[in-house]
Parts: sequence; structure tokens; C-alpha cells
Amino acid sequence: MASYFSYFPEIAYVSRTNDRSSSDEYIIVKNIFKRAKLRDDFYNVVTAFDDYMIIADERPDQVAEAVYGDPRYDWVVLTTNNITNIRDQWPLNAQDFQKYLLSKYGSEEEYAKVHHYITEVSIDTKKRIVVPEGLRVDSNFNSQYLDQTTRQEINYGGTLNSLSTIDNVGTVKDADGNVVTHDNVLAVTNYEYEENENDAKRRIKILKKDFINVMISDMRSIMKYKKGTGQYITRGLKQAFNPRLSGS
Repeated sequence: MASYFSYFPEIAYVSRTNDRSSSDEYIIVKNIFKRAKLRDDFYNVVTAFDDYMIIADERPDQVAEAVYGDPRYDWVVLTTNNITNIRDQWPLNAQDFQKYLLSKYGSEEEYAKVHHYITEVSIDTKKRIVVPEGLRVDSNFNSQYLDQTTRQEINYGGTLNSLSTIDNVGTVKDADGNVVTHDNVLAVTNYEYEENENDAKRRIKILKKDFINVMISDMRSIMKYKKGTGQYITRGLKQAFNPRLSGS
């Protein structure tokens, strides 16, 4: 199986080297500005994909090895999920994640602070969900409803003002160090928020092996130049513009 960049067309680029023989000298390079994506109709074929969870520090080539038996299919994994910037769109490994946190927040004390608050699920006496789990709310979120069985007004949530820290077992303390009791609203720290965002990137789609040849065929077709376009030479080669200087 050919590697990813072998599918890319070439471009005759004006040489900028000091030892070039003339201003008309060109060098042949891969046109890395070309991009390919999965056909839109593929996404409507649910049987073409499997769900996959990226484990620990797994890289795209390792996923390709595990699924397709060939690490050179890493570009299939990335293209299927429309990943064009692996640094931002692929989950960070443990070491890079810690570096990212320190770079963004500056210290462990800062990323231990509260980022936002979310609701816990609230169910009435008839087992109906009154407030769903995971809603992003203010610290003093409060909701009232009438319990249809007891006919009593139920207060949901509590006042969680001035929260500053939460430890690894979920104990919340205010700015004065006092433990704050809360039943239905949870504080999410900066660390937990970033961890959740990173973990969300672990859920990807994998194109089934039966469709690999279709994707390779599409890749070869997409990466060809069309006759009649600017600076066309062949379907696999075009010439870059040469901005030569002219004397007066």
C-alpha cells in the first residue's frame, strides 16, 4: 500500500537555491496544499463505519495498525474524521496534556479552580426527570417545580457563591476555606473541563475495510489536476507561477 504523500500531485516550483543556473530553473516538489476529504454520501452510509475509542497515548498509525493491519493507513483514520490539525484535533498524551495545562493556566493552583457548574439529575416521585444531568448553569442555579404526588413545591439546587477550589474527591470550599454543601449542582474544575475536552476527541469513526479500496480510488482521482486549469502540465504535475523581474 502506498504512503499518504505518494497520492499527492507534484508542482514545478521556482528554484530559490543559491546555486541555481537561472531564474527559469524549477524544482519538483509535492503539492502539500492539496486536501482530500471523505465523500459526503459516505457519511450517510452508517454501515460503512465502526465506532472506535482511542486508548491512552495511541497514535493514528497505531490505530491503523490495530484496525487495518498497516500503519500506513493512518491517513484513512484522519481523513475519515476530517482531522487536518492533529495537534488540536487528536487527544494529547499524558505528558503533552500536562504541558498544555501549565502553558494555559500557569500553575496547578489555577487549573484546580472552578471552570463552570453543571446540574445533577433531579427526579420527582414518579421517576420523571425534572432537571437533566450535565446542564451548564450558574453557581446559584435554582429551579422550582410542583411534585405531582405530594403537591409540594420542590426547590432544586442551592446557592454556591464564591466557590474557589474543589479537591480530587469532590469537596468544594469557598474563598475562606469553608466546606460548601451542595446536592444538585456540581463544580467542574479547569482540569476536569480540559480532561473532558481531551477525552471527547478519543471517540472517532473508523471506515470499514470493505470501503478502503473505494477511498483509495477517490483519493487518486481527487489528487489529479484538471486539464485547462492554470499552469497545467499533466494530471500529476503543474507549474508554479514565476514572478520574474523585468528591467526598464
